Amino acid sequence: MHGDHHRGASASVLLVSILLNLGIFLLEVLGGILSGSLALLSDAFHNLTDTLSLFMAFWAIRLAQRGQTPRRTYGYQRAEVLAAFVNALFLFGVSAYLVREALERLLRPAPLELGTALVVALFGLLGNLASVILLFPSSRKSLGVRSAFLHLLSDTLSSCVVVLGIVVARFSGFTVFDSLLGLGIAAFILRETVPLFQETVRILMQGAPLHLRPERIKERLEGIPGVENIHHLHLWSLNEHEHYAELHVVAQCATLEEGDTLRENIAAVLRQEFGIHHSTIQLECRACDDQNLIVQE
Repeated sequence: MHGDHHRGASASVLLVSILLNLGIFLLEVLGGILSGSLALLSDAFHNLTDTLSLFMAFWAIRLAQRGQTPRRTYGYQRAEVLAAFVNALFLFGVSAYLVREALERLLRPAPLELGTALVVALFGLLGNLASVILLFPSSRKSLGVRSAFLHLLSDTLSSCVVVLGIVVARFSGFTVFDSLLGLGIAAFILRETVPLFQETVRILMQGAPLHLRPERIKERLEGIPGVENIHHLHLWSLNEHEHYAELHVVAQCATLEEGDTLRENIAAVLRQEFGIHHSTIQLECRACDDQNLIVQE
């Protein structure tokens, strides 16, 4: 009940932040088009990524409240991963668009209405600051909200750079600086997107978690008394936090009771030392007529 209360409060805060950032995005797009500022337009799309990030956190919280079903035995735990994958593909397209626009404007500079751009950029900065302040309390209680909070914090810093750049361009007359800022923001978006894309592909392709080394796990488990050999070891993630293991164990055990004790020891090591809380362990006991004991944690 206490967890549901926190989820409900976090979802409400996220919804307000989504609406606020969507408004900032629309304002900056309009301001970027009217003023001709690529930096402002780039920041608008960066702000859109924040909105998508907030929406994913909101969606994940709502879906997490649904349980397993006969057709979805894992529930909806991978919904956030799928949304992040689609978001990454979108961000690649946005980055490519910004780079193309920046290069065209560097070759053929266009007139800028920097006064309009500055006013809109200041509104965008204030909106980002409001979202950061709004999300800060919930970010300490939810990993999903914390991720969105950090994304917003980085965008607030980006908005500061945009405001500074427009001020420099307006008072120095160096309007090319606006296009250079657009390139910089595109590079910043790509820097955040590539790791996100790699992580989602790894999870969706059932790859082993990056922080877990199969050879290290095999070596550690084979050091447990009663274990002769570990093989057919498979590691994968349901999402960024829940990791799974499946393995065969050639064991020295003569009874089901000994096998169950050994399984508990293996599961405890996986849980306590490697953070794997879901494991399927098949025991191959040579001492009991090669009887296979399949046990699951």
